[in-house]
Amino acid sequence: MNKTPLTIDEALLDVRKAYRLLHDYQRMALDAVGYIGKQLGLTYSGGWPQFSDPAPRPGKGGLDFWAWDWLNMMFYEFHFTGDLKDGDVMHLSVLLISDSGYFCSEHEEVEATEVSDFLVPERSTTAIGFVLSRENWPDTGYLHSKSAMREFIETGGSLPAEVTAQGAIGKCCNFSRIASEEDTDVLLDELVLVANAKRIPIERVGKVG
Repeated sequence: MNKTPLTIDEALLDVRKAYRLLHDYQRMALDAVGYIGKQLGLTYSGGWPQFSDPAPRPGKGGLDFWAWDWLNMMFYEFHFTGDLKDGDVMHLSVLLISDSGYFCSEHEEVEATEVSDFLVPERSTTAIGFVLSRENWPDTGYLHSKSAMREFIETGGSLPAEVTAQGAIGKCCNFSRIASEEDTDVLLDELVLVANAKRIPIERVGKVG
């Protein structure tokens, strides 16, 4: 059955609302990630889209590229580095997982472009993850593993054994934990305690009071 003009207009209204909502969500995420880096005295070293390829550069790309290629913050890794007092280099990746529906799908062979097979939005989550290490930075191939990322999300930050063997630790929680400066401060204090317990000597250089 063909869609009526009214149905199309309603759908396009939802699209306009969705783009504006995405703008505000991504701005909030970027501001929160920047705040986290500054509070820990780290320098932003760039990032990578981990669910798709980067958006095509001007004059490049193809119309058969994934739609996700134009929505890079579906799953994005922001990477920070900094010098520790003992001479080691601190590495921190902040993982923005906008929708866990792919990773937590009940379909084992789900395709990244088959959104109808994702876990429904009401049961999936929007998460923020952290991976920290001193000196050695492990291979990040696990970020492309559905099973490894499901484990990371559902357990609050468990990493593959070969990654923890290299000294990395992880933490993952609901995005709401960074929805305000006060909430982010609480999460940062938790992150510092977890890191220090694993002999990663970070501190909140920007902490007030």
